[in-house]
Formats: sequence, structure tokens, C-alpha cells
Amino acid sequence: MSVVNSKILLLNGEERPANDVLFTPYNRSFRYGDGVFESMRLVNGKLVFAQRHLARLMAGINLLQMRLPDNFISCSLEDWCNKLAIRNGVNAGARVRLSVFRNDGGHYNPQVNDASWLLELWAIEDNEYVLNDIGLSIDLFQDIRKPINKLSTLKTANAQLYILAALYSKKMNVSNAILINHIGNVIEATNANLFAVKNGVLYTCPLAEGCVAGVMRAVIMEIASENRIAVYEVPLPLSILLNSDELFLTNVTSGLQWVSSYKAKTYSTDTAKKLLDLLNKKIKS
Repeated sequence: MSVVNSKILLLNGEERPANDVLFTPYNRSFRYGDGVFESMRLVNGKLVFAQRHLARLMAGINLLQMRLPDNFISCSLEDWCNKLAIRNGVNAGARVRLSVFRNDGGHYNPQVNDASWLLELWAIEDNEYVLNDIGLSIDLFQDIRKPINKLSTLKTANAQLYILAALYSKKMNVSNAILINHIGNVIEATNANLFAVKNGVLYTCPLAEGCVAGVMRAVIMEIASENRIAVYEVPLPLSILLNSDELFLTNVTSGLQWVSSYKAKTYSTDTAKKLLDLLNKKIKS
């Protein structure tokens, strides 16, 4: 996926050059990881799944007890993304990141709960979701187990666990790493939710197991139900990796990515292809 960085960003709704100095050394996201973010996707220059993103964003903001500036809610999330796309000459596919962070001040105990927001955009070649030609190879990251708590489902500014898992996948010369929770069950990959397929039935872990509340995860479950494909949210033991017919990963920026191998085990891709086709049709409808 070819990516072109945006030249213009939006900081609290104001246009800023991408190479501008945006933050002070006291930025709380930099110092403490005090914030949340949304990774989003544009198709034909328009934001997809906007309401799902906004709902997840607001859940995170409320949990972290932050207050967005009034100008954020004065326009819809779609309008802000559309404005940024137009300013960067994008009318097709793009990746978008919205970061929200508590304003400067304080140490672990913040001085204020007012927040700022930053919107970034990267133009991409694909104007729809495309299945990866070469399947992903995966390995199991077991050095650190992800705890289950109220923060587990959020996309926070502290991604240290995922960084270490990604470094592990690089060390093992595989495409991605699979994380486990403190119980020892499989939950997700470094940057995506995980689905397993056995005998045409989809399985993914429930949010109570500690995975991120992925927007694409929810969309794929909805598409499966609409098309009479059975899908179950159940705890996933380690054995699922070797006993499944298919594995695929989901996130909003990439859609679906099929997994080709885990150790000596190989997987097919029939269900992933079918779901990807249904996903693109859903967006166009």
C-alpha cells in the first residue's frame, strides 16, 4: 500500500503545515501517553464508519475524563475529515488518524482535563479494501501478557506492549505477532483483531477477554450476521491457531488480511475473500 504524507494537518481545527512545531516539551501525550486515538479510512474522499469511530472515541475520552474543545463538536467528524482531504487534494483513498490528548500541565495528576485534537491524513493508492496477495506469517508473543481492564479495549497513546510485540515479530522474521491475555488466551495481533474460521464458522474473542474494540471487527461481525455466516464471540485457546481452517486479521485501515502460516500450519482464504467482497459492497451501498 503506497502512502503519501499530508502537507496540511488540523490542530484543534486550525490548519498547520505538517512540518510545523505543534507541541511543547510538556505535552502530556509525549510525557505520559495521556490520550487516545482513532485510525480511520477514507473511500472516495469520505470517511467510512464515522459513527462507530465517534462512539469509540467518546467512550475513551469519557473514561480518561478529558473534555474536547467546543469546536470539535461544532462540526461532524466527517466534515473535519472532508476538510482535511480537500486541503490535501485527496478525493479517493486515504488513511486518517485522530489523536486526542490532555493539555499541558501537572505530572501524573493533571492540572486540567481540557483536551486538544490533531487530525492527520495519508493518501493511499487503493480506493477500496484489497486483500493481501501474499498471506501473512505469524508467531505467538508470550513475553508479556495483556491485562484485562477498562483500558484494554481502548486505542490509547501508550502502545508499548504492541511495540514490543512488533519488535518480536521482526526478530522472528514474520509478518505479525499474536498477543495473549493474562489468562493465556489468544486475543489479537499487534495492530488488528483476530478471526478464526473452522468449518465455515467465524470465531473471535469477546471484548471481555481484553482485545481492542476494533471498528472493523464490529463491521465484519455485522456483515457475517447479515449474510447468514455464523459468528461466535468466545475465548480463544492457543490451540485455535493450529486447529483453524483460516485466520485473518481486521482493522479499518487495511480491512481484512489473511494469514497464510503459523509455524508449520498453513491456512486457506475462502472466507476472507468472501467477507472482503461483502465489505466493499456494504461501503458502496
